[in-house]
Amino acid sequence: PTKRMRAVMSVKGYILPDPETKNRLTVWFTGGSLGPAKLSSNDGDETDDEEENINSEGDGYGGFEEWNSIFGKGKWRKALSERARGMAAKVLLGVDAPTKMEDNGQMGYSLNRPVGGHGKAYIDVLYLDDDLLIMKGHHGTIYAMARSCVSQRYRNLQASASASRT
Repeated sequence: PTKRMRAVMSVKGYILPDPETKNRLTVWFTGGSLGPAKLSSNDGDETDDEEENINSEGDGYGGFEEWNSIFGKGKWRKALSERARGMAAKVLLGVDAPTKMEDNGQMGYSLNRPVGGHGKAYIDVLYLDDDLLIMKGHHGTIYAMARSCVSQRYRNLQASASASRT
């Protein structure tokens, strides 16, 4: 690439409570996707609507033209070692890898045999309340997640609606 590109990588999976450790969730990975990221609009507002983010027309993506020149050729040339790794992933994990890029730039994959499990991939819940979640991953990464203002407005609307019914 001749310039930087912004991308969004999503990982899909599910979590289950660990049977042996309190406050631990076991993670199983089942797939994911990679696609170009949309630049925020000029007024500073970013949309929470994923469908609008992905299907925007024009050059709303950060570096979409460059992205398309790399991934949109329809035929990816792979070295022998890459093809061997791909075949091993397909046989061992049941990977369904993309063969081409979708029109919106997305490329998704799925794992028919989920990766992870008890003792292999987990997150420890360090703190949890109505607005904040702090977790620590099995490699020591700390994740802090706060409820968005959109979620807070929705909760306030629900509370006022239930209060008005009584």
